[in-house]
Amino acid sequence: MDTYSTAPTQVAHAANGIDYAYRRIGSGAPLLLLQHFRGNLDNWDPALIDALARDRELITFDNTGVGASTGRTPGTVAAMADDAIAFLDALDLDERP
Repeated sequence: MDTYSTAPTQVAHAANGIDYAYRRIGSGAPLLLLQHFRGNLDNWDPALIDALARDRELITFDNTGVGASTGRTPGTVAAMADDAIAFLDALDLDERP
């Protein structure tokens, strides 16, 4: 298994025109981790991510306009939530029971 420090940064191209930078590690039911307003992929503590990834897949991402993601940074929590949904849609995750 990759560690968070060695996991490659990937890019998801979303229907809203934003390219989202993200990392995935672990396996099992995915858990999306949301960072604070201007936090990026490198603000996560690798020791925490590695510990959580022992039991499931973890996905972290740079929100719109933050870090390596394109676009303009959203100004509201609601807009950030819309961006997170667009990002998840771009990943085309399988539904799990």
